[in-house]
Amino acid sequence: MRPSAFLRFLSSWWCTALLLLALAAAYLALSLGQNPYPAWTAFVFRSFPGMTVTGALIANLLAATVRIGRERLRRLPVTAEEIRSMDAHSEIPLQGERAARRAAEWLQGHGEAQDTASRGIRSVAGSLSFLPGAVVRLGLALLLAAVMVSVHARKTYDTVLREGARKEVLGTLVGLESLAADLPADHLQVGDDGSFLLENVSARIAASGSSAVVTPGFPARIGGRYYRIVHVGYSQTLAVTAAGTRTMQTLDLDILPPGRTHVVSLPSGEMFLTLSLEPDRVISKGLVTGRQYNLRDPRYRVVVQQGRGGAKAESRVLGPGGHARIGAAQVALGDRSRYVRLQIVSDPALPAVYGGMIVLLAGCAAMCSRFFWYQREFAAIVERGVLLIGCRDEFFRKWGIAKCQRWKEELEALALE
Repeated sequence: MRPSAFLRFLSSWWCTALLLLALAAAYLALSLGQNPYPAWTAFVFRSFPGMTVTGALIANLLAATVRIGRERLRRLPVTAEEIRSMDAHSEIPLQGERAARRAAEWLQGHGEAQDTASRGIRSVAGSLSFLPGAVVRLGLALLLAAVMVSVHARKTYDTVLREGARKEVLGTLVGLESLAADLPADHLQVGDDGSFLLENVSARIAASGSSAVVTPGFPARIGGRYYRIVHVGYSQTLAVTAAGTRTMQTLDLDILPPGRTHVVSLPSGEMFLTLSLEPDRVISKGLVTGRQYNLRDPRYRVVVQQGRGGAKAESRVLGPGGHARIGAAQVALGDRSRYVRLQIVSDPALPAVYGGMIVLLAGCAAMCSRFFWYQREFAAIVERGVLLIGCRDEFFRKWGIAKCQRWKEELEALALE
């Protein structure tokens, strides 16, 4: 295939349809297995065949935009053959060049006329009406390319930050300056619904010499990286003495929403303990049972288990500053603070993803103008004593043919004067 023919095919709608059919066929084939959508996205953006099809689609969208723009902006000399190929054309006998000049003057009064040949005249309205479609194709091409780069360049890291602490993450020192979490003192827990835990939670995160408020919602951008809160919990200092060994540590308890249990292994043999939130009271109403927790000043149910072979476990309810002997262990709780688990994303292509989405949405909105903004073309030429007129409408061809008929009647009247 010659290069020119290949370029014409690459920019054609046939190529677009074939590439989209290939992506649809891949999804249908992968839908026979489990989790078809993740498998399809992995095929499109990670496998060599899928990346080839996606890259060809991007090239097709760009080539089609260039081809359509060149065709719409190119103005060739008016010829009789071109006029006869228009949506509607007519031939009007003339009596000399005077009638042609009168027709040209008439045409200049009905639009922006342009002489493209010694005896040919063309008037084009809406020549830039291809721009909304070009913006849609460019936005889609930019979005696909940006997503492909994002898939391979994105780095995601989860880390826990305590109040006032700093930690190096991905080569950057990240600190939790302040934390605001509206944990209620009378939370009623029914079932396992814990969606409230991330409501009204915000943290001021410092990184790369600047700081910003981070929430569980839209990620906040700090120093080129994106931060979002994915969990909140309690940090509790703990001291355990068992078998003559004293162990001290600070635990980031994963016990929210209420009902979850945090397991702590101890170095003394097979002893371990578990912590969970202790409700203030249990409320029963019919078959529904609810537990009311004080999340602002919580208490823990501490269970000490010796071995995992069914030995009897002992438990006590303790709060910060409390201590008690539980089974074979002496347990003491110290100060309590809070922590947040952050999701940190480094994605250099994310601004391009947002830009592609904005361009694509802007193009889709501009497409509404295509009902009123479309190309209309009128051309005329004198050949062998005959005035040939033709018209072409991008849309609404019947309206264009009716208008051309009115123009023909007016030009016939001019030619007979």
